[in-house]
Amino acid sequence: MNNLLADADLCVKCGLCLPHCPTYNKTQNENESPRGRIALIQAWAGGHLETSKKLVEHIDNCLLCRSCERACPAVVPYGRLINNFREQIRTERDSTLAVSLLKRVSHSKAAEHLAQSGLKFYQTTRLQKAARLLKLPGLLRLDKVDRLLPDYHEPTPLEPYYPAIIEARGNVGLFIGCMGSLLDHETVEAAIKVLTTAGFNVLIPEQQTCCGALDLHDGDNETFERLAAINCSAFTDKNLNAIVTIASGCGSQMQEYQQAEFAEKIVDISQFLIKSGCDLSDQLTPLTASVCLHTPCSLKNVMHEEQGALKLLQQVPDIKITALPASIQCCGSAGSYMLDHPLMAQALLNDLLGAALEHSPEYLVSSNIGCALHISAGLRERGIALEVLHPVALIARQLKCKQTD
Repeated sequence: MNNLLADADLCVKCGLCLPHCPTYNKTQNENESPRGRIALIQAWAGGHLETSKKLVEHIDNCLLCRSCERACPAVVPYGRLINNFREQIRTERDSTLAVSLLKRVSHSKAAEHLAQSGLKFYQTTRLQKAARLLKLPGLLRLDKVDRLLPDYHEPTPLEPYYPAIIEARGNVGLFIGCMGSLLDHETVEAAIKVLTTAGFNVLIPEQQTCCGALDLHDGDNETFERLAAINCSAFTDKNLNAIVTIASGCGSQMQEYQQAEFAEKIVDISQFLIKSGCDLSDQLTPLTASVCLHTPCSLKNVMHEEQGALKLLQQVPDIKITALPASIQCCGSAGSYMLDHPLMAQALLNDLLGAALEHSPEYLVSSNIGCALHISAGLRERGIALEVLHPVALIARQLKCKQTD
């Protein structure tokens, strides 16, 4: 409780965070701003405000996009403050079926394999179409998950090691996350292809697990610490120059692990390739297309590596890249937020899609799987055929060289 108050007391209530908060900009409600939420936590921690459903709702309505942290002159650790408060009132918060199911799949390899088999049957037969016609996902309270599902593709079994296809420049560990193989196999395969083409040996430890962000944001620090320990143990190879991530939501969380030796090696894959001096431009076929670049909050506000994807894509000859305007602060995905707060998530997504579609792009790229799934679902619901993919997936498609077995 003292730590909670110490963090909250750093806030001087200047209000510079307000224009940067997506929920405040939508509601104009002070309780839905960073300053307002900190004031609520201060009052609660100081014994001046009782725990109530309304209090919990105001805090839980936060996306944890952490845009406020970039604007804060007092350097208030807002993300830590919210997570610590949620740990304190964990018993007062309810977990939805969708989030509970997501956490179950993300924590267990056996559950993940079962989910893979289930998705194959659900999506490759007429079951999904029939279920949607009968509105069964809604009746089962799983419609928010069902809308996110991309078309099923059979995943390629992963090897623990992939050698560089040119003279090796170093060794990297690849963190694929709990959803990579399940819902984003193209990005996983693209990451391997691009890294080995750039001259890096790629190690993929089988024992790696969920980064723990879902649990930490849900107030379950015990499970978060357990998952963090597993990941740190999985990537103990001293020869690793870096541990690259293909989902900025995972990368941002792991960069804040208490295990400094592990956390310091975490880097977004696009940023890693640029910082390593990789110039693939001579190996990339031209792409005469317009690409809309979405920069996830986690990449921008926490990892501070937002330039990597842009610089990497600029290596593709003839490409035209348009970044979303600064007024688009968050897509509304925010981990499990889109499952628990669909109205706000949809309102923010509407703003993003409106801005993105103004330029009629042929591709939209995002460095976070949660954002990509949320945006893709929004496009499908509007009947718009715009492909959403990871920047490294687009790079892999343009590579002239063929991967050898």
